[in-house]
Amino acid sequence: MLQAIRDRAQGWIAWVIIGIIILVFALFGIEQYAQGDKSVDVAEVNGESIGSGEFLTLYNAQKQRLQQQFGDMYDTVVKDEDLRNQVLDALIESKLIEQWADSQKMVISDPQLAAAIQSAPVFQEEGKFSDKVYKEILSRNGFSVARFEHEQRQFLLENQFNNLLMSSSFATDAEVSQLAELQAQQREINYIRVDQRPFMDQVTVSEQQVAEYFEAHKADYIESEKVKVDYIDLSQQQIAKNIAVTDDAIEAFYNQNKSLFTTPEKRQASHILIRTQEGEESEQKALEKINEIKTKLDAGEDFAELAKTYSEDPGSALSGGELGSFEQGMMVPEFDQAVFSMQAGTISEPIKTEFGYHLIKLEKIQPQSVKPLADIRDQVVAEYRNQEAEKKYYDLLDQMNTMVYEQPDTLQPAADALGLKVQSSEFFGRHGGVDELTSNPKVSQAAFSDDVLKSKLNSTAIELGDNRAVVLRINTYQEERQKALSEVADEIKQQLLREAAVAESSKLADSLLAKVQQGESPESLMNSGVEWHTVGWVGRDSKNILPQMLAEVFKIKKPQKGESVWHKYQLQTGDSVLIQLKGVKSQELTAQQRDNLKNAYLELNGNAELAARLNALKATADIEKLKVYQTLK
Repeated sequence: MLQAIRDRAQGWIAWVIIGIIILVFALFGIEQYAQGDKSVDVAEVNGESIGSGEFLTLYNAQKQRLQQQFGDMYDTVVKDEDLRNQVLDALIESKLIEQWADSQKMVISDPQLAAAIQSAPVFQEEGKFSDKVYKEILSRNGFSVARFEHEQRQFLLENQFNNLLMSSSFATDAEVSQLAELQAQQREINYIRVDQRPFMDQVTVSEQQVAEYFEAHKADYIESEKVKVDYIDLSQQQIAKNIAVTDDAIEAFYNQNKSLFTTPEKRQASHILIRTQEGEESEQKALEKINEIKTKLDAGEDFAELAKTYSEDPGSALSGGELGSFEQGMMVPEFDQAVFSMQAGTISEPIKTEFGYHLIKLEKIQPQSVKPLADIRDQVVAEYRNQEAEKKYYDLLDQMNTMVYEQPDTLQPAADALGLKVQSSEFFGRHGGVDELTSNPKVSQAAFSDDVLKSKLNSTAIELGDNRAVVLRINTYQEERQKALSEVADEIKQQLLREAAVAESSKLADSLLAKVQQGESPESLMNSGVEWHTVGWVGRDSKNILPQMLAEVFKIKKPQKGESVWHKYQLQTGDSVLIQLKGVKSQELTAQQRDNLKNAYLELNGNAELAARLNALKATADIEKLKVYQTLK
């Protein structure tokens, strides 16, 4: 099994990057990821510690995501204790995966790491990886290249662990056949629907009931403290729009920065790969086989046909070994060096890499080319403005910081000097708001800091990433307060009326169920708010009834031949339905449907295997959670 997993882990340029690098930035920004004091341990796993920096990074990211999702309902929906436990458990699982992978000598190679980083859009210009952009972003956000690449290697290793366990699952023909029978099953149904809405006019709720409910649930009607802030917003993007350009400046910039507008040399190649396994015998057999293929090539046999027959690279063999076009530095070093020292149309001698032995055919050379200024003037102008704006941004940021510090009780002088407008936010709480600005944890933290909230001072510049910063001050503060009954009485009354209506409609459904089970005709029972629906045969993917009801239909016990089964079910709307199941039959799935079903089953098995492996690792591990994680801020 382990060897099978390792085999599946390797692939010649067959890396599928799931997006974990992008996710790190998308969730909470690279600069936030770089923060955190790691001097405090929050847990130990088999003697290895998990630091508070790791914990707070993931905790704050998840918290921010949930705050954006639930808004003002966050405090009532999410329990902080549960969130902290989930985050710590995730970090513990990550550590266990790292330790297991290390024990099995699973690694992320340098070429694999490079491919992952180069594929991340955040490090690209015009769809291509830029080493300059890469290093600038890391430097700007407090990351060393070594530290960042170490972290990404761990992310990729964990992702590889997950994918490999998922891919090792299997399904027998008997299992697929059994699933196919269930999947293809059809059921004949009709149903009665009892609408709860007519009962809204028949039930009553007194003021006393509303008041009693309010008294019993006061905690549900507390409005958290909120602030509205004034702020000035400085961004490189906005500055760039106001940068003046001249033809001379653009031409000079183009000539000084031609590397930015140069398409690097690319080479198009094909290859034949014979894999090697551990051990001298495997190495020797692979070398003998690759030499035999080289002899066939020297004798004039077609490279593409030999690749289809012999190559052990599943990603390219079927296409005759074609690898497409690539720039220098994208392949493993030995392969890269060989390709970029060859002449077009030639075939290499056997080349040894970590994957095995290769024979390479260089199909075509696409030389380096510089794009003419006339063709890309808009692009050059945009780049010129961006670079000029970046220089100006840092000067203006220093000015803004100085002015809001020297005049701490107003933003207007700084706004006037920098050509900015003082803007006002909507109200938001300690957990942030719902718009882009106030949902940022840095903004809510600054707004509720003692200097800003209690001392009524301007904040310092809050850097939001992408060369954007804001300074804010309190406009209005609203204390936490208990809402008055008068504010929520209508809301409570409607809730109680609906609950009463649902209860009455459910009672009616119970009485109707008893009658049809005794043999009365459903059609004879129709009344206001009671509907009879004849449906007929349905499958698991039928669209003519509600999905939630369809799922319930396939849970009902099969009826005896010639009989019907009645079943009561409550919809999410509060309506009750009485489902009549009249019959069950099966039909054959098409070959495509069976394949789809098998793939779904494999995914289900893979998830189960992943969960089982993690549970097994936890069961044998020495894990200690330190209570400090429950109070870290």
